[in-house]
Amino acid sequence: MKYIQFFLVLAIMTFAGLDVSAKLSRQPEADALRATLKPGMTPKDSIDILFNVFDLADQKNKSEIGWKILDIAQRSKNYEVLYDMLPQVSSLHIEEIEPQEKLIAMANKLPDGDKKKAVVCFLKVNKATVEGSYLTPEERHDHLVKYLKEDITQKDDVYQNFLDLYRVVVFLGLSHDGNMYMEYLERLEKMIDEIPETGFAFPSRFYTTAANFYSRNGYYEKAIEMDRQLLKLISQLETYYAKQGRKYRNYDRFKYLCYRRMLSNYPALTDAEVEEYYAKCKELAQKNEELNTDFHQYKLADAPYLMAKKRYPEAVVALQEALNHVRVRATRYVMLSRLKEAADSTNNKEVLLSALIDYNKMLEDKLKANAEGAMLELRMRYEVRKIEEARRQAEEEKHVMELESDEKLISLALIAVFVLAVVLMFLYRSHFSLIHKSRDLKADNQKLHDTIEEMLISKGNIPGTEDLRQVSKKTPDDTSATK
Repeated sequence: MKYIQFFLVLAIMTFAGLDVSAKLSRQPEADALRATLKPGMTPKDSIDILFNVFDLADQKNKSEIGWKILDIAQRSKNYEVLYDMLPQVSSLHIEEIEPQEKLIAMANKLPDGDKKKAVVCFLKVNKATVEGSYLTPEERHDHLVKYLKEDITQKDDVYQNFLDLYRVVVFLGLSHDGNMYMEYLERLEKMIDEIPETGFAFPSRFYTTAANFYSRNGYYEKAIEMDRQLLKLISQLETYYAKQGRKYRNYDRFKYLCYRRMLSNYPALTDAEVEEYYAKCKELAQKNEELNTDFHQYKLADAPYLMAKKRYPEAVVALQEALNHVRVRATRYVMLSRLKEAADSTNNKEVLLSALIDYNKMLEDKLKANAEGAMLELRMRYEVRKIEEARRQAEEEKHVMELESDEKLISLALIAVFVLAVVLMFLYRSHFSLIHKSRDLKADNQKLHDTIEEMLISKGNIPGTEDLRQVSKKTPDDTSATK
C-alpha cells in the first residue's frame, strides 16, 4: 500500500486474546537506549530513539513512552508520527475513556484530509469499545439504538459511514454475536474496500474481529480467509517498518496467533496446510519464550493439530492440558466438544464422562444465552424497523412537501405563461394592426402620388405654378435671361 499510517499490531493487541507482555523482557535494552537521549537533540533524533525504546519496552511501559513521542511530535508538528502513534497509544488505553477523549482532541487538530479522518474514526471506534464495556445492558441498548439511527442515515463521508456501522458491530458484539451481528459484520467487510489506503488499521482490526467470531461459531472457511488476509497485512507491515529502520519491530507473536487460530479451524484445511501451519507455529515458538510456553507447555497448537491428524490418544492429553489454560468460554466450548470426540474414539470413558458433564453444563448456559440473545435480537430488529419506518415516513413527508412546493411552482409558472401568452397575443395583434395600417397608408400615399402625376401630365401647369421638373432642366444662363 502507498500509505501505511497505523500499526497493524493495534488491532491484534486489542482483539487477539493473548497477553502481549513477553516473559523474555527486553526492558533493560530499552532503558539503555533511553539513557542515550540528551538535552539539545533534534525532535527527529529524539523520536527515532524513542521509537526503538517503545518497540523494546515491556507492555506496561509503552504508554508513557508513547505519550512522550506524541508530545514531541505535536510540538514539532511531525504529523506523520502523530498519524502513527495516536491510534497506537489509543489501543494501549482500550479500557479507559479519558485518554481516548484526550487523543481524539489531539487528532482533531491535525491538518484536514483523509489521514485525519482515518485517525479520528479509529479513535472513536476505540472509544465506543470502551464505552460499551462499562455501560449497563439498558444503557448499551440506548447507545446501540442511537448508533443504529446514525448507521441508517447515510452520509457523504465514507469514514463517518464506517464509524456508524463499526459502532453498531461493537455494541452488538458486546451483547450477543448472533445472526444480526454476522449480518452487520458482513456489511462491514464489504465497506472495508471503500476505505482509502490511509485507513490501513481498519482492515487489520476487522480481520482480527471477524476471524475470532467465525472461529468460535464454526465458520471454518470464513475464519481461515480472514486470517490469511491478516497475514498479508502483517507481511506488508513488516516490509514497511523495515524500510523505516525500525529494527526492533517484531510480529512473530501475532503471526503465531494467526497460524494457531487457523489450525483450530482444521476441518476446512487440507492435510498439507495442517502440516504447514503447525510447522510455522513450531518455528515461531523457538524464537520467543512466551510462544515456546504456549506451544510446548499449554499445547494450544498441538491440540487442533493432533485432532486434524486423528491421533486421538495424544489429542486427549493435549486437549486436557490446553483446557487448563483457556478462559474464553467460546473456546472452551469448542475444545470440550473435541475432547468428547477424542475420548469417544479411544473409548476413554473416564475422560468422556468428565468432558460430557462440563460440555453439557456449558451447552445449557449457551442455550440460555442464545435464547436471551434471540430475544435481544428480535428487540433490536424491531427497533431497526421502527427507525427505518420513521425515516421512511420522514422521507415521504419531505417528498410530499417537495411535491406541494413543486405544484405551487408549476401553478405559478403556468399563470406566468398564461399572462405572457395574453401579452404576446395583444402585442401580436397590435403589431398586425400596425402593419395593416402602415400598408394602407403606403397604398394611400402611392395613390395620391399617382393622382398628382396624372394631373400634371394631363392638364399641364396649374395657373400660378410652374413645373419643377422643367425648372431643374434650365441652365443658369436661361435663368438670368428670364430675370
